[in-house]
Amino acid sequence: MVVSVIQSRISTTELTIKPGQAIATFDVEVINNSNRHASFYIVLTATGATDQPPRCWYRLSPMSSSMVPPGTRSTYQASIIDTPLQGFVGLANITVRIISPELHSEERHVLRLRVAPGLGTAALTVELPTSTFQDYPGQLVEIPARIYNGSRNPITGTLSCPGLDDWLTDQCSRQVMLLPNRWQDLLVPCQIPEEMSLAHSQDYPFQIVVVDEDGTSAMASGVLSVLPLGHCALTAVDTVLRLPPSRWWWPNRQCDTTHTQLQVTNHSNLTNVVHLGSTPDDKPGLSYTVAFEDQAVSLPPGQAKTVDTIIEVKRPWFGWVRTLWIDLQNQLEDSRLDLQDETAILKVKVAPILPRWLQLGMLLWLVGAIAGVWFWTVHRQHHHQLVSSVQFNGVGDRVVSSSADQTIRQWQVKQWSLRPFNSIIQLNKAVRVSQYRPVDNNQLVVGLENGEIQIWDLLQFSREPRQTLVSGQQVDDRVMALTFSADSRSVFSGHGSGRVNRWYVGPDSDGQNSVTQEPVQQLTLPDFSVSDLILMGKDQTILAIAGRYNKLILWPWSDKHSALDAQTEDFQTDNTVTVTNYPTGGKDDYITSVATAEQNPLRLITADNQGRIMVWNLAGCVDQPNECAIVDQWIVPTQAPIRDIALSANGCYLVSASDDGQLILWPLTNQGRRFNKYLQGQTIKRINTGFNSVDIKVMQKYNLITSGADDSQVRMHRFKAPTQTCLL
Repeated sequence: MVVSVIQSRISTTELTIKPGQAIATFDVEVINNSNRHASFYIVLTATGATDQPPRCWYRLSPMSSSMVPPGTRSTYQASIIDTPLQGFVGLANITVRIISPELHSEERHVLRLRVAPGLGTAALTVELPTSTFQDYPGQLVEIPARIYNGSRNPITGTLSCPGLDDWLTDQCSRQVMLLPNRWQDLLVPCQIPEEMSLAHSQDYPFQIVVVDEDGTSAMASGVLSVLPLGHCALTAVDTVLRLPPSRWWWPNRQCDTTHTQLQVTNHSNLTNVVHLGSTPDDKPGLSYTVAFEDQAVSLPPGQAKTVDTIIEVKRPWFGWVRTLWIDLQNQLEDSRLDLQDETAILKVKVAPILPRWLQLGMLLWLVGAIAGVWFWTVHRQHHHQLVSSVQFNGVGDRVVSSSADQTIRQWQVKQWSLRPFNSIIQLNKAVRVSQYRPVDNNQLVVGLENGEIQIWDLLQFSREPRQTLVSGQQVDDRVMALTFSADSRSVFSGHGSGRVNRWYVGPDSDGQNSVTQEPVQQLTLPDFSVSDLILMGKDQTILAIAGRYNKLILWPWSDKHSALDAQTEDFQTDNTVTVTNYPTGGKDDYITSVATAEQNPLRLITADNQGRIMVWNLAGCVDQPNECAIVDQWIVPTQAPIRDIALSANGCYLVSASDDGQLILWPLTNQGRRFNKYLQGQTIKRINTGFNSVDIKVMQKYNLITSGADDSQVRMHRFKAPTQTCLL
């Protein structure tokens, strides 16, 4: 027979309580039947109680007893002060648990508790599953609610919704029948007005209130958030303007302003602020300012406002009637709404101060002289179309330029300018790139639009090239870049198809002027267009290839093949190294140019069409699988695409040619970083068209820079080098 180590009893098994009026008490007697000291504590639980945290509905005195000796009797008094279940009226079972942690034992007794209606008993309880609801204007929102009748009788209650009474639909029943001691679920339908002015985007606090026949009420609170809906519209009253407004055919210097009106309308339920602004027009020679009567327009829902806009244009003295397109950019302060017609385009016809008939009369007598000068300077001395490439020779006394007009010209470097030199080389295709032969500079390699590569002898006047290199597999594959090896025995060509070829052009290759000729080495880069090539590293054994998708690839071309004995072979990208820490680009992103210094062959500088320039130290990634170290990087101030860069032989000066017509010089330290004084560079030249090519030569204490641009001009710039210099 097992003897319990805990012996207990309760003074009664039935109790009655009226919440708020009387409490019920009973005694619990506990005897320690074990042979050791023990502590006891008592816990009361009610069947069906799920309150979290538990409600304080009873008290114990004492709360517990500790280290009671064996055979000792302990007495506890329990007082029930409230109903164990919220709003409960009726009969409930109470479990009395006597627990001893030291004895690992527990005794239980069941007590029947009768709860009578009292002063503090809540007959009604209203709950919402969530306190926040949201929807758009014009939508029907059904608010779920739960109502509990804690009494023993059915109740007919009246339902109301303060805060949303005007939005309740006819389907909302105002009378509800509640059964005793039960929860009842119901939906309160609420129709948000469709008209924006009646349903502003904001929070609407409300209450679900239920009142019974005796006036007893219960409620639950919530918030209905009306979401923003609609848009703001922007229109210009007059989109075509003229300067001057009248008598444009007569000289008028005083009239430089015109105006129009912008109408901003708020077709939404949200008060919003529209910020007005403008973007500059790209028309050269025309500068203007746009002033708004109110640059930040605040509009309540359903309101409209007209804003006066004044446009002031600096009119030229000469020229013709020009059309100025002005984009009025607008932006909403609260981006949750859309702005329809967010760009209002104004067309402004600007007449010169001097009308055309007067200009024509002033210029007639100069036509002959100007025509003669123009014929000499443009048709005789300069290219007729854009200049694609320029380059100094080794000693810096000549410049070679190529152009889309199918010609190659040489220029003699004078102190401050370039003068035409020797004869013109006329070809039958547009020239993409040309380069001097490094040894003696007595030959020129030329890359054409149709993929053909020609080598011309500059010492002998000839109408035919000395050698022609054309692969039968690459007909019409335009040449994008060319570079000679240091010994002038090999020429590397990069093509638009992604192929990179090495051609042998040593002394014993003379006479190989055939229609087709295969390269001695070939690298295939699928889905890749080459933009530029350059040889680098010790003994120029690494070919840096730049192009599409912002890819920079290093090809150790001499690892498996010598310069003289290699056979024609199509290599894939297995023996190439891709610089992976260059910012990733899309199909329209290109590394446009690469440059390196003769005296530091492991320093590489790249430029791309996103306006980014990066200086690399490739010492740690050419022979090892490491990421290439970035020494410095920056974006040109105008963020314009960079078409070409050039680095001086000592690595101290970098020059960049941009698509926006800026030629910028960047003095560098011996580590390849920019000087703090020249973080934004030094602007050498600014023109109205884009530059295509640039080269730099350091002559004693002067820097010589030559450039070719879209305006068919070949320029030379001569200036003293900045005081900061680097030491390699």
